[in-house]
Amino acid sequence: MASRSRAMRQAGVVAAMLLMLCAICAAQMPPVLGGGSGSSQGIVPSSRADFGAQCGIQDTSVERALRFTRSAQGEWRQIAPDERLELDNRGVARAWHEHNWMVDIHDAVMSMSTTRMHTAQMCFSGNGKILLMIDRFMDAQECGCMRYTALTFDEASGRVIRREQHYMNVRTGAEIQVPPAAADFPQTFEFRRLEQLPFWQLVK
Repeated sequence: MASRSRAMRQAGVVAAMLLMLCAICAAQMPPVLGGGSGSSQGIVPSSRADFGAQCGIQDTSVERALRFTRSAQGEWRQIAPDERLELDNRGVARAWHEHNWMVDIHDAVMSMSTTRMHTAQMCFSGNGKILLMIDRFMDAQECGCMRYTALTFDEASGRVIRREQHYMNVRTGAEIQVPPAAADFPQTFEFRRLEQLPFWQLVK
């Protein structure tokens, strides 16, 4: 009973964090300011509309997106625009397509003691090569912080040509120094082509 109760609590935490992070990526938040490595402007855009404009996506409305969810067993499936998330969902994703592709992915990283969230906004060219990525990793329990990483890629080679990174307090939104917990954070997502996305077969 104790393990079942713990699992239900974790499921509730994951669902709440997924909803919160979806709201973060959808909201018209002010840009993050800072002097990250390799930055030419010192700005990481934080809204879906801003990122879509950079990606060449004119209509970034939720209604235009393909939606996907990942179960606790790791299986991805496509869901209807008005379908609600289940408590056992461990990940959600959305994809928009005009000429380029824009993809949001939100994934839970769970252990017995903590739940972390890894999200990204990604822009792919019409031929499926990555152009831009904003990667966010949040640990609300241990450090109350979020790592923002913005990457720009050379389309021909796939090489990173611009990188900017910041750490934020998730409660206040203030930029902070690199926290000790960051030593245990994973690398940014490594998707470099559309077909590498775990749910991509569902689009065809």
